[in-house]
Amino acid sequence: MKLHWIGTLSVVLAGVLTGALMLAGGSATNLQRGQESSTTPDVWGGHDISMKVTPQGATLEFDCAHGNILEPIKANAKGEFTARGTYTPERGGPVSRDNPPPDLPATYKGSIDGDTMRLEIMLAEKDQAPEPFTLTRGKVGRLVKCR
Repeated sequence: MKLHWIGTLSVVLAGVLTGALMLAGGSATNLQRGQESSTTPDVWGGHDISMKVTPQGATLEFDCAHGNILEPIKANAKGEFTARGTYTPERGGPVSRDNPPPDLPATYKGSIDGDTMRLEIMLAEKDQAPEPFTLTRGKVGRLVKCR
């Protein structure tokens, strides 16, 4: 009798905690400390950046560039992660089909603290790397595309 009661209480508590996470604007499956990206797309945004995290990685839009994270984002217990991807600078005006902008190899290095992410993009040519970004979970980024 006591074991049945404890099991029922555990199930009820798990349901309450999951519901509380969803009411708080997140879900039990979004990118968290110590976890990798989930099955639910997770939107992050900030000044000059918008990012959509998926189980396979992420797609990023910047004012004058776009990028991809090509592997699952796995944040450690401290909320830190490093993932490989590409960064593609853009410029205003038409782009020739014969001469598209190059996809530059990039390392995306970040840290997550609650609903805030700090993201740095590391490129081989350090002078081409943008300044670090601060993103907020669930926020759509403010972009002014240079196209």
